[in-house]
Amino acid sequence: RIAWVKIQDPSQIRTATAGKLNSSKTALISSMAAKNNAVIAINTDYMSNDPVKTSYEYRMGEKVRNKPNRKKDLLIIDQHGDFKLFQKSNQQEIDAWLTEGHQIINAFTFGPALVVDGQLIKMESGYGYAGDGKNPRMAIGQLDKLSYVLVLAEGRTKDSEGATHQELADFMAALGCQQAFNFDGGNSATMVYNGGYYQQKSKNNERTQSDMLYFATLVDTAGWQ
Repeated sequence: RIAWVKIQDPSQIRTATAGKLNSSKTALISSMAAKNNAVIAINTDYMSNDPVKTSYEYRMGEKVRNKPNRKKDLLIIDQHGDFKLFQKSNQQEIDAWLTEGHQIINAFTFGPALVVDGQLIKMESGYGYAGDGKNPRMAIGQLDKLSYVLVLAEGRTKDSEGATHQELADFMAALGCQQAFNFDGGNSATMVYNGGYYQQKSKNNERTQSDMLYFATLVDTAGWQ
């Protein structure tokens, strides 16, 4: 499932949480999407699944925790809506990037990074999240300024067996991504568009999660039909 997204303002790429930032509360992505009037929404890294984990997490400019994980990759979205990927990053790398004038709006620890600065990444075996096996996957990529693509590989069905991390990386690179990142897959992989599922899923088998990434319209809701 592929969704091409072009926005006019960086404020249109947003995140939302089921509860307070440090809460373990979860909700359906479909419910959070409806609550926040999302045009399209996807799951991210389910940051409350392990609340004590070493990770770098920001949501809408607010820090949740900021301990880089040297075993996992990091996606940061800045104030311009641009993606920055850090592979097994450390604080010095992040600090150097921040001194260039960037601000952290959203940050996610998961991965792996699939495409970095236009270069396809060769996946290392054993990164985690059953990367060498075929499973449902969720990925987001930046194509150009304020231009993105969301990709969901369905799996574990008679129609789709899923994808490996490398297959997903190859696919994102073929789409022209300059930056691409893997989010939580398996039953977490959820894409909701215009109030409905953009995949073979229902509320009966949707997994509740702590947070989502979504795109919002700039059209005044008072003018909605």
